[in-house]
Amino acid sequence: MKNKQISIFCVLLFFFVIVFDQATKWSILAFLSPGQVDCVFPSFFNLVLVMNSGTSFGLLAPHTVSELYLLIISTILCILFLIYLFFKLKTIFEKVLCVFISGGAVGNLIDRFCHGAVVDFIDLHYENWHWPAFNIADSFISVGAISFLVYNLFFVKE
Repeated sequence: MKNKQISIFCVLLFFFVIVFDQATKWSILAFLSPGQVDCVFPSFFNLVLVMNSGTSFGLLAPHTVSELYLLIISTILCILFLIYLFFKLKTIFEKVLCVFISGGAVGNLIDRFCHGAVVDFIDLHYENWHWPAFNIADSFISVGAISFLVYNLFFVKE
């Protein structure tokens, strides 16, 4: 692929991540009430609407408006850094992972502006042990970040 084709592909992928994430969240908001549980596969997978005002796993939930603004500003700075990083990366694979992370971050940022919190709805569990609820954006961020780390630790030879 040529640089222009790579850029077009990555821009389209970026918007796909955001639209896919937002479409799933708006669907959940239309069909579930906060705290309502819909058992999809009772042994391991539920849908549950959770409004997460914090970061990953509900950590660092803001208690004041200034803390919320700080969280939003931090997210915007991370997204700007990812855009800068995107242009520095050499491989298509790394660029795609960067797009996953930045698209997911934008998806969650949209939630903060539209709903005042991030819409989480995927509940993975085993018996009574539940992983914290998450969403599609979180999945893209996690896959992108973990893959980027593994790739750079084990596959990049400098």
